[in-house]
Amino acid sequence: MHMSPTPFTSRLLCLTLGGWLLSACNTPQTAPEPDPLPIVTSPDKVTEFVKSAAQEATSSPATPAPETTPDKDNADSDDKVVLATGKVLNAVEMGASESPRNDGIHDTINDAIVVLQNPAVAMKDFPRDRRHQVDWVQTLADGLINPRADLLGKGKMTELDLDILMKNTQFMPWVLFPHDRHTKWLACSNCHPAIFEAKEGANPISMNKVLRGEYCGVCHDKVAFALFTCERCHSVPHEGSGPKWW
Repeated sequence: MHMSPTPFTSRLLCLTLGGWLLSACNTPQTAPEPDPLPIVTSPDKVTEFVKSAAQEATSSPATPAPETTPDKDNADSDDKVVLATGKVLNAVEMGASESPRNDGIHDTINDAIVVLQNPAVAMKDFPRDRRHQVDWVQTLADGLINPRADLLGKGKMTELDLDILMKNTQFMPWVLFPHDRHTKWLACSNCHPAIFEAKEGANPISMNKVLRGEYCGVCHDKVAFALFTCERCHSVPHEGSGPKWW
């Protein structure tokens, strides 16, 4: 005996079919997996990789930015540098600060905006590293800046001449951390104990953590020099690291 489907059965079939079609349409497409990163297995490979990165960074010398006079009517202009490749770098990528006229912090309607220094002008004579960023250590050594220890400039920094050698670097040269370059303008409390515990072996530093903004990465690649000028930290070659590339 043939039985016709009831209205309830028809609705159930429609809902089931509709749900299946919706699920099929919304199934995410699996993206192809990227090629695996090369595994560095020898000091020669490390040296080759770093040399390549250094050559790429210096292959396009920067053209100095034209000198400009900060003015209130030019509040929407950017301080730019054009590389030989045609790429435009702003002041931040050059290792300077954004202009007070467009940093999103200062009030451009305030008449006092014109007395604030334009970084492209104030820093145009500062020495640069191979990535065209301001070399702040050399700038300080050359006497081009004189950081204050306090607001009124009456205090004196407590400088510490103590080098720390970090040897757990595998095929990379060892890391030499100089306290004297840091304590010329940083107080001990800037780093200890919030960033580094002042105790040997108490800080499990790794490049992964540094690249995520921890430890040295709190300042470096933001205010201090970029993390990809490897030789600035990895400055002590050893038997397993291969020859200097800088």
